[in-house]
Amino acid sequence: MYSDLVQSSARAMGRALATGFTRVGLILGVLLSAVSAQAAWQDPLNTPALQTQRAHHTLLLDVVRADRRLVAVGSHGHIVYSDDDGLTWVQARVPVSSTLTAVYFPSGDYGWAVGHDGVILYSSDAGKTWVKQFDGYLANSAIVAAATKSKQRAKDRLEAAEAAGDDVAIEEAEMALETATYGLQDAQYDQTTGSTKPFLDVWFYDAKRGYAVGAYGMFFYTQDGGTTWEDVSARLPNPDRLHLNSIAAVGPRSLAMVGEMGMILRSDDLGQSWHSMDSPYEGSLFGLIAAGDKQLMFGLRGHVFSSVDGGISWDEKATGSEQTLLSGTIGRKHTLLVGNGGSVVIFDAQMQKPRASILEGRKAFAAVAEASDGNFIIVGEAGVKRLNAAGELIDQTISMAAGDF
Repeated sequence: MYSDLVQSSARAMGRALATGFTRVGLILGVLLSAVSAQAAWQDPLNTPALQTQRAHHTLLLDVVRADRRLVAVGSHGHIVYSDDDGLTWVQARVPVSSTLTAVYFPSGDYGWAVGHDGVILYSSDAGKTWVKQFDGYLANSAIVAAATKSKQRAKDRLEAAEAAGDDVAIEEAEMALETATYGLQDAQYDQTTGSTKPFLDVWFYDAKRGYAVGAYGMFFYTQDGGTTWEDVSARLPNPDRLHLNSIAAVGPRSLAMVGEMGMILRSDDLGQSWHSMDSPYEGSLFGLIAAGDKQLMFGLRGHVFSSVDGGISWDEKATGSEQTLLSGTIGRKHTLLVGNGGSVVIFDAQMQKPRASILEGRKAFAAVAEASDGNFIIVGEAGVKRLNAAGELIDQTISMAAGDF
């Protein structure tokens, strides 16, 4: 089940230039460790997350606000939530033990989490309990079905061109059919390898409409709150199936995605159609955040770019850091980015005066959220940590609430 993804991960991690920690590289690193345990393997999609008092100390890959509540997700299907600004955490009940890479709440109650094995989870109670809506087996079937339709459309196009005797149209149609044929073959092969491809991010417009994006160009859409998910990767100008690392709203009806090799994709109709944007950077971009008229994207070697026109144009910002940056949040008074090697970069309210630092222990951080008290919650290799507005670790005990472990 894992061999194809493990072999393919070398390509993604090689592009990261041995940064040691990227959203794709990290989650595939977790996957590598699982390969050695094949003898006792249980399908994580059918194995509930183990309840443990140390869930808040394990690898966590994303943290978000659900109104005043904080919700974090990570390895082994762990989901934890806090109602006291990150001091005390409670482990949620989760039906899978797949590593979870991203979580999003469009409202205080309704949220979705995505991750390894093509899993998509749903919560209607602000993250206390979760149900599985979708997984990699269903994703593979959907991708094969979409690729089959794409090949048939290419055949019809070629037949029409031949009937018209248009040599130029025939040549273009033949190329389209060849591409569609290869796409179907790839999809059919992926189906034989199992539920191996991870989702890397998720975004919802409301309680019904949302997108899940991931490795190798995975792009799925729901318009019924996740009851059904449709492969809509054909909407994207991404023929090489580059990883889609992050998706965010950059305007009332505008979305943007960033990914491998400096890829920036944009939609101005809530994702129905997409086009490529000129990128200021050729390296991989791992994060995209937006709030009001401010947008930031960031990636390898401390590169950060800002926009004030809804992501139409981007200007590079000095950070004082050469560490790969993976996530960030635009807070009320400060913007904070986190990444490899314990790196933290803080901007003021005007996105100026960057301050870069390396936190003690140099553990990689995967995500950050602002708590209601104005402090920041960061998660990563060492689980949950708390920072003040100056980017300094707060020396307070973080604990798990008593529960049925």
